[in-house]
Amino acid sequence: MTDYAIHSQWIHPGIDLYLVGSREVYEGFVQRGIDPKRIKITGIPVSPKFESKLDRLELVEKFGLNPKHSTILIMGGAYGVLDGARRICKMILESVIPLQLIIVCGKDKSLYNTLEPVARESKNKVLLLGFVRNVEELMTVSEIVITKAGGLTVSEALTKQLPLVIYKPIPGQEEENSNFLRKIGAGRIAATEEELSQIVGSLLENPDEREKMRQAASLALPGRAAENAAEYMLKLVKDWNMRQKVG
Repeated sequence: MTDYAIHSQWIHPGIDLYLVGSREVYEGFVQRGIDPKRIKITGIPVSPKFESKLDRLELVEKFGLNPKHSTILIMGGAYGVLDGARRICKMILESVIPLQLIIVCGKDKSLYNTLEPVARESKNKVLLLGFVRNVEELMTVSEIVITKAGGLTVSEALTKQLPLVIYKPIPGQEEENSNFLRKIGAGRIAATEEELSQIVGSLLENPDEREKMRQAASLALPGRAAENAAEYMLKLVKDWNMRQKVG
């Protein structure tokens, strides 16, 4: 299950094993009549590189960032889908608090071209990127990530213990993922640009609050999700083969 929400279409009598992302999803499946023995809490699998300890200062130097300034990461997915990205970036860059932005546009060339003048004219440091394969490094150097609430992105940020700000979650899975983050204390939800500005400003001014969110993120997932999922699947196959031999 690659979201932190429960959907009835996932439940089927032919399923031997459910791998879920959190205790809340586990309990939801049990309440819907699934045998607890068929449910394992693994977390949502992410690349093991997100669990590797990276040297933040070394990466700050690599990206040409100022180690004394707060860094905000803005991500919209492989294809940029953040509504009003230009206005949002300009609004954040107008902050009186010294900061720097890392903006990942994914494969959205139009978004990249739209934001290029903003990056060029900003008095603050802006690292404007297209499609990247080093998200774990970008998350390591950041204090906050502003993003959409896809299950994988959320899991990567939680694994990196990075406070999340979710902007305008889409009703359904994104909204459920956002509510999960808010419930555990690792994320905030902004429904408007004004609310987004207030949340980001408050988090920048209150490092203690960011630390509380980091701690909440560190407790949210069991760790080694990909390895644990693989182990449970291999055990399922092994047990099935044993039953076939006995039969």
